[in-house]
Amino acid sequence: MKKYALLIWAVVCSAGCATYLGEPAGSVIYSGGEEGGLQQVIDSALPGSTVICDTNKQLEITTPLIIKKALTLQGLNARLPRNLGCTSLVIVEAKGVTLSNITLYGNYDTVDQKDRAPLISIREGNFRIEDCKFYNSSKDGINVCPKSGGGDIVGGIIRNIKAFRIGRDAVSISGGNRGLRVRDVTVESISLKKGYLRGAVEVSDGTHNIKVRGVYAEDCPYAIDVQDHRGKSAPNTNIYIEDVTALNCRHIIRTANSPRGHATLVLRNFTGTDCEAPVQISNTKDVTIERFQIIKHQSKKKPPISFKNCQHVTISNVTVETTHFMNQPVEIQNCTDVSITELAKPRVLVTD
Repeated sequence: MKKYALLIWAVVCSAGCATYLGEPAGSVIYSGGEEGGLQQVIDSALPGSTVICDTNKQLEITTPLIIKKALTLQGLNARLPRNLGCTSLVIVEAKGVTLSNITLYGNYDTVDQKDRAPLISIREGNFRIEDCKFYNSSKDGINVCPKSGGGDIVGGIIRNIKAFRIGRDAVSISGGNRGLRVRDVTVESISLKKGYLRGAVEVSDGTHNIKVRGVYAEDCPYAIDVQDHRGKSAPNTNIYIEDVTALNCRHIIRTANSPRGHATLVLRNFTGTDCEAPVQISNTKDVTIERFQIIKHQSKKKPPISFKNCQHVTISNVTVETTHFMNQPVEIQNCTDVSITELAKPRVLVTD
């Protein structure tokens, strides 16, 4: 057979449900409905293969699918059973893995938060996750965090994610509390409708050169969170976020930071409607805010924009509609080198 000839053969595994098409690193069609069979197919597939699942056949998974080689998993439709805690659906432990066109269902309603787990756990870099839908996760839709004893995660793309009823974050990018970092990751086109305890995108605990754009959050504590959880967390540096919309959230963005060298936070094109404390930034050096619209701010306690313990802050082209903070829409506490330009006179929110 010539080197580039098309090779087609069938492999009969214990599940009897895998067909391999193309060159040795080609497509693997998984047509069965058994959880263990899919893990066998993933384990036997050659690096570079694409494992294709039937999107019309839903798997109930009790043990995570673990990917330990660079391949593509496409079309998975899976759910966790009720009452099963501390269990993800997919765990990625290899560089160069792609997950696409995946629909996953968690069990938030039946699992205590002490037993929460993300639907997808990413522990290595150079990943790609795209065109996915997540429902009812007890923790995150996607959690990117270095594994214990591993190194930094470098390189990755997450895009076109739709999430609904998520316990924590739709997408969480976290270096963890061990001083490690996640670097050079792009997150784009993320939407979350109903975040129970967190929001659409978290960037935390040791991240560098993270780009987030195109985020929509509705009925969540926040759209964006850039924070640390104390401990040995490394700082978050070079974080660029743009095109964010928050509706009926507590925050458009917050930074629940402690002083540890957080630096270079660039925020552009944010819109928040009916948000209690739209913008809260703390303990960060070199902050840029451009083109913000804050609509229907009605809180009596929290101003529309608040800065605390920040240095080198630039605010421009901001419009605020507020009921109670006409005279001071921007609160500045213990900050240095703050520049505010093109801050439109606050509009009075007219209520019935």
